Amino acid sequence: MSNILDGKELSKKIKERIKKEVELFERKPRIDFLYFEDDKSTEVYFTRAKKQAENIGIIGSLHNLPVNTSEKDFLTLIEYLNKEKETSAIMIQMPLPKHINKKNVCETISIEKDVDAISHINLGRIFIGDSNLAPCTAKSAMALLEESGVKIEGANAVIIGRSEIVGKPLAHLLLQKSATVTIAHSKTKNLKDICKNADILCVSIGKAEFITGEYIKEGAVVIDIGINVLNDGSLKGDVNFEEASKIASYITPVPNGVGSVTVAMLFDNLIYLHKNIINKNN
Repeated sequence: MSNILDGKELSKKIKERIKKEVELFERKPRIDFLYFEDDKSTEVYFTRAKKQAENIGIIGSLHNLPVNTSEKDFLTLIEYLNKEKETSAIMIQMPLPKHINKKNVCETISIEKDVDAISHINLGRIFIGDSNLAPCTAKSAMALLEESGVKIEGANAVIIGRSEIVGKPLAHLLLQKSATVTIAHSKTKNLKDICKNADILCVSIGKAEFITGEYIKEGAVVIDIGINVLNDGSLKGDVNFEEASKIASYITPVPNGVGSVTVAMLFDNLIYLHKNIINKNN
């Protein structure tokens, strides 16, 4: 059986460290969450994140917007928060409603308050290895890998998924640690063979238990980033845990894996931004 990479335990350690840092600030960090009232899953996530933030001394502010909020009004709110001195970070619901252009949002949010690194400049900095800021889910996957103690340098890493907030930034984070990285996706041929060659397999495709034991190399490290809600309300990852755990050396469970660390990484990014704002104003 695999060693379980416990995201819940790692998240607790990170938040305990951040709480000590927050206690030293004269002005407490504040994060503003922007989302639309028709997205219940985001509302649940942001509400929980706000509560966890307050438990460690961070101020959280929820902005629950009507579905028919115009793009102009949404961008105006972002511009207001960009200038708001009490706001240290801005977190925006993704995906956005169809009538709001993502490109315009990414170009409007201040790079100094872009807590999930969605702006084009912050993403570009990741690609050239010039930033401690990265999308929270990608950072969570890296944190769990590093927690395992597995050697990333020289490892064959395969990422299934090419999104701008998970697959692509995760690939660059792994490259910075000198892994040899392959990005696979829905159009990839011979996916099973490619996965079988992976020392590190990171999966983010949004298909419940799509990756079975046949895709996994003996002793590989498996990072399951997917969270799928089944008809009975249960949660499943993109990896068949029962099969994979008999083959992999380390594996993340779902739940209590990558998702558990994501909020902690959100706060880690927030502290990074807050410190930069303080240093700029001094």
